[in-house]
Amino acid sequence: MKFFRKKNAQPDKTRPQTAKPNPEQSFYTPHPGEAPLDEYSTGPIGHQTHRTSRHSPVHIRENSNRASNWAIAVLLLRAVLIVVLLVGGLIALKLVLDRMAEPSEKKQQEWAANAGRMEKPSAPGAVSAGAPVPQELMISTALIGQRLEQWKQTEQLLRSAEALTRRGINEEASQQLEQTLRISPNNREAQQMLIDVYMQQGLYAEATPLCIRLLDQDSRSPDLQMKLLQALHASGQVDAGLVLADRMLQDQPNNQTVLSIAAEGQIKQGGKAAALALFERMLANDPKNTGALGGCAKLYLEQGGYQKAVSYYLELVRLDPKPEHYQALARCYAQQNDAGKAVVFMGQAASLFGTAAVSSWLRDTVFDPVRETVEFRSFADRIVGIETRKAIEAINKREAEKTTPAVLGGGLELPKQPDLNAIQPGK
Repeated sequence: MKFFRKKNAQPDKTRPQTAKPNPEQSFYTPHPGEAPLDEYSTGPIGHQTHRTSRHSPVHIRENSNRASNWAIAVLLLRAVLIVVLLVGGLIALKLVLDRMAEPSEKKQQEWAANAGRMEKPSAPGAVSAGAPVPQELMISTALIGQRLEQWKQTEQLLRSAEALTRRGINEEASQQLEQTLRISPNNREAQQMLIDVYMQQGLYAEATPLCIRLLDQDSRSPDLQMKLLQALHASGQVDAGLVLADRMLQDQPNNQTVLSIAAEGQIKQGGKAAALALFERMLANDPKNTGALGGCAKLYLEQGGYQKAVSYYLELVRLDPKPEHYQALARCYAQQNDAGKAVVFMGQAASLFGTAAVSSWLRDTVFDPVRETVEFRSFADRIVGIETRKAIEAINKREAEKTTPAVLGGGLELPKQPDLNAIQPGK
């Protein structure tokens, strides 16, 4: 069924003509039963009769709204997808850049192989100037490119490790340096920095092989020899340390640090006579070396040479007054049955460091030779009366029914309550 017809439409040739047009009428005369040209001119009834639902303005608005909503949803979905893709792309780019910053395991292996290839000794026989280079000495451009990349990576890691060490972050610095040595195994700067970091961390055993590797390249370096000696000594490798110390003393016979480490190593090995000789060598060069003075004094004291030990301890209390030095002096005099001098130095220690530090010495059995002398008993009574008065009173209360007096360690009797009252201040 046709609802519209153009004004210039020609009549169907198959349809018979029923009437001729009247020239007095309008330009176009509709045939019987044909719809008017203007569909809106027939009124509301005709309009509703000859229009379908898809031409209805209501349906046109509904379809238009649906299309608009769908377009907005598509735009929103596209915007969300773009944001998600951008974020994902940034994350992936960061991961890729981090991955590219570190050399792959394959590249590290290639670098190690190339390093070994370049470090191989050249073929025997020199190549004269202007002569063609033998094939085995030729260096490819690819190898140079790989080495340049390797050196660049090494430099970056070294600078990063140096910054970490300045900030005291030694653990991360050691990781950076270890990675550097995996790329360039013979890099001297990285090895020297790693030795220092290991020594600061107390990893002396780990520092030892690095010192040896560097000494293989420069065996006369005194700094490297000293670091190796200190690492061996601190890690408990006494035998190896003594061998190295003997060799170093040939070139540096008066090095105080080497002499001290060698002396301590001899003591650990039981060579007290050798240790004493080394301490004496130290004092010959520096009479005020407290380490050597203490070493000699202790060795003589252990050997029973109390008179010789006294001279060293007298110098120590003058240069480095410590409670243990005064105690050692008192012990030396007590072993020589000189109660007066023993009490003098114990009294000096009590005035300098307090009676609490000295009261514990009275129980030591080394004072037995002078324990019953008047000087020692008087000093002991004074010290005990000041420091242990409350403790003695508590003991007397618990042992009121006992007739046997309580005895301090070392055979010193505790004074009874009346005696305590008699020695109290102001009585």
